[in-house]
Amino acid sequence: MTYGRLTVVIMVIIGVLLPAFVFTAGAAAVPLAEQKAEAKAEARRIKEKLDLLDADLGRAVEDYNLARIKLAEAEDRVKKATRELKVARLELAQARETLQVRVIGMYKQRPVDIVDVVFQSSDFDELATQLKVIREIGQQDSDIVDKGEKTESRVIEKRKRLMKDRKEAKRLVQDVERRRQDIEAQIAEREELLSGVEEEIARIEEEQREEAERRARAAAAAAAAAAAANGVQNPRTPVANPGGGHPEVIEIAKRYLGTPYVYAAADPNVGFDCSGLVMYCYAQIGITLPHYSGYQQNMGKPVAMTDLVAGDLVFRGYPVSYHVGLYAGGGQVIHAPYTGAVVSYQSVSSWHYAVRL
Repeated sequence: MTYGRLTVVIMVIIGVLLPAFVFTAGAAAVPLAEQKAEAKAEARRIKEKLDLLDADLGRAVEDYNLARIKLAEAEDRVKKATRELKVARLELAQARETLQVRVIGMYKQRPVDIVDVVFQSSDFDELATQLKVIREIGQQDSDIVDKGEKTESRVIEKRKRLMKDRKEAKRLVQDVERRRQDIEAQIAEREELLSGVEEEIARIEEEQREEAERRARAAAAAAAAAAAANGVQNPRTPVANPGGGHPEVIEIAKRYLGTPYVYAAADPNVGFDCSGLVMYCYAQIGITLPHYSGYQQNMGKPVAMTDLVAGDLVFRGYPVSYHVGLYAGGGQVIHAPYTGAVVSYQSVSSWHYAVRL
């Protein structure tokens, strides 16, 4: 390969890899606080959409309930119309049967002809009377049959209309059910998105916590080195008669064993970080502490790690603390460890110094 061709290949490789490198570096360069703010904004948008979908779902469910009621009413009307049609047809059949029996009885099962009536009449009055009776019977019979047929037709038309109404009611139930299912699918999709965003927020908060701890340890190490270089003694030298402390706070802390660690939280309904747990427990006995272990370490009286009593605050990191817990007695500490963990016990052996309030 000549020098010129090698140069071209190298330039091509650079052209392919450089944009990817720049993109990755740019993404990594976005501050964690900005990433967290964007993720929380996205979570808010998803929750707002979920609130709207929840309202839509509520309306859809109630519409579905109403549609089912209307369908039940339509089906009931169709059943009544069906029964009404059966009755009308039965009455019509009975009327026809009655007519047949009457005709047979009157004319003794032989055809009635107007000529027979004329020649069998003895005088004009009798003839007129018989003709009138025949006409009345014919008209009455015709009216009975006509009325029955009209009733049957009317009920048939009524039943057709009701069956059409029932069909429309069924269609409405199906439409509303499809709408409900669509909303539920959207809710499931949004909840999945929200879960992903919340996981991203938790990841960012964990990175923030780790970064804060790294900075605190670095600052503590630098301060300790500077103090040692200047001959400054540890200001946390145990004092005589530090007092009896507050053992009663441990019974309060025990209530929250198993509560999840949540960055910057101090609420049993949400979670605790290390200083949030200490602050919250002491607040229950009327003692106010700041929500920062670096300030909590400067409160109370320093005590030796060999003379601890329940309720003493124990720390890691010097001269600036980056973690705090509550000495529970028996060589154990109650603390809120880190994201993904819960409030729990730990051996006091890994803690550096203590104060008593």
